[in-house]
Amino acid sequence: MPVVFAFDFKKALAGVVYLASSPVVTALDRYKLGKLIFLADKYHLVRHGRPIFGDYYWAFEYGPGPQHILNMLREVIVAVDRVPHGEWAQRLAEVIELDRRWENPRIKPRVRIEDLQDSLSVSDRRALDYVIERHGKKDFDELKAMTHEMVAYRRAWGARGRKRRAPMKYEDFFDEDPEAIAGTKAEMLENYALRRAFPEPRGL
Repeated sequence: MPVVFAFDFKKALAGVVYLASSPVVTALDRYKLGKLIFLADKYHLVRHGRPIFGDYYWAFEYGPGPQHILNMLREVIVAVDRVPHGEWAQRLAEVIELDRRWENPRIKPRVRIEDLQDSLSVSDRRALDYVIERHGKKDFDELKAMTHEMVAYRRAWGARGRKRRAPMKYEDFFDEDPEAIAGTKAEMLENYALRRAFPEPRGL
């Protein structure tokens, strides 16, 4: 069974605002945001054995995309002047605003990152800073070309058959990645096996 992580909604909110607040990141729409989120999760995973956000990734024609984050962002975009239906999307709409002068609305922060960044660990912020510095100024086409060459994307997209998307595997994020630290993949697999064998008790 492929490794899965629990999606961390609070970190997702903070991560979106963190990226949108950076003066380095240019022309941030939902497509570029998805790429930067993926790159930050990947960078953190191969160094620390866990992603930042724990989202579920799909390989689309335009590249990797985090399912939960893109879904709630899409709902905010479609809502226009209405309140989004989903609770997550409603909360997202409270912390970002959209510049709708663009065909793909640009994402701007509505709150200060200081109000949310406690949700992010030191290593989370370092990974985001790394991605911002390396990729924040790249446009969508550059990010698309780069992520299309990554093993995790190529494997998923190549196995999709006639489908328009295919699930990506966290196990594949490590392959051919010079940032990967030796032993981290084995640690991730071991921790996942432990989580499955000894799940945390649910509240009564």
